Amino acid sequence: MNSDPKRLHQLFCACTDDRLTPEEKTELQYCLRQDPDARRLWFAHVDLEDGLHDLVQSRPASPLSKAEARTRKAGLRPLLAAAAGLVVGLFSASMVFGFGLTVRVQTTALFHDSFEAGTNPAAKGKPVSPDEWSGDYTEVVGSQGSVQPAEGNKMLRFLRGDDALEHLPGSRSSDLFRLLDVRHYKQDLADGGGVVRLSALFNASAEGVMDPISCTLMLYALDAKLVEGRKPGTPMPNLRQHMLAFSQTTRVKLDADATSWQAASNELRLPPETDYLMIQIGVNKDSTEPGQRLDSFAHHYADQVRVTLARLPEVPLP
Repeated sequence: MNSDPKRLHQLFCACTDDRLTPEEKTELQYCLRQDPDARRLWFAHVDLEDGLHDLVQSRPASPLSKAEARTRKAGLRPLLAAAAGLVVGLFSASMVFGFGLTVRVQTTALFHDSFEAGTNPAAKGKPVSPDEWSGDYTEVVGSQGSVQPAEGNKMLRFLRGDDALEHLPGSRSSDLFRLLDVRHYKQDLADGGGVVRLSALFNASAEGVMDPISCTLMLYALDAKLVEGRKPGTPMPNLRQHMLAFSQTTRVKLDADATSWQAASNELRLPPETDYLMIQIGVNKDSTEPGQRLDSFAHHYADQVRVTLARLPEVPLP
């Protein structure tokens, strides 16, 4: 880095607080033009500041007024404009500046399913072929009492924690899998800059929220050797023993409001060798009470499953 990191920090903070003098503004613009590392830090700083601003605005106590929010954002406009033309191509990804001047990385939609086709997933464990849902017992349904589809007329209903191949009365989770072929995007993954995001909406009826339930999202990066040439009916091996990379989140807990859907998401940076992506969505019972029936999940639902691919640079080593 050609610029002094401490000085950059001072200039960044002064800019986001709208305290830049004309001389400091010129100094910061020069740094952004001349120093690629300074530009990386600048966009990371803007993302962080915007996230903190949104967090403050979301709290009911002492919220920022609209005028204050506009003033805060206005201080970013000149330098964002100056840096916008310089950053194109820096990360081999397009940057767009949306409403509120949030810096967003352009993404590519890999997959979206709201279950409107009405086809029930197979209950045969993990799929061995792309483009089909398979896993534990689930079904596609319409409105179920107080639980309405998040969008459209259909949604996924979890039923049990086992499948047609294996009876698991003690299972604490009900899961569904789908295999995605990402070989078309190998060029985007070659430098390690590909990141995928899996998101879904979850809900439960009043009966379903009596037990503590976590929403589970998992991503597995797989190579062609594991997937291709597998004979029909041959179960997929343990993915955690053969994966290239793996990511999991269970942080979203289902609330008691059946009229609202809760969003959950998970991200994974894909190794360059990735040929296929296995996605997993599910619900997991957190209760450990003895004698409790653990093989029924019929009051729990999912909808709007999405997978997107983004180009993000790897975090540089110090």
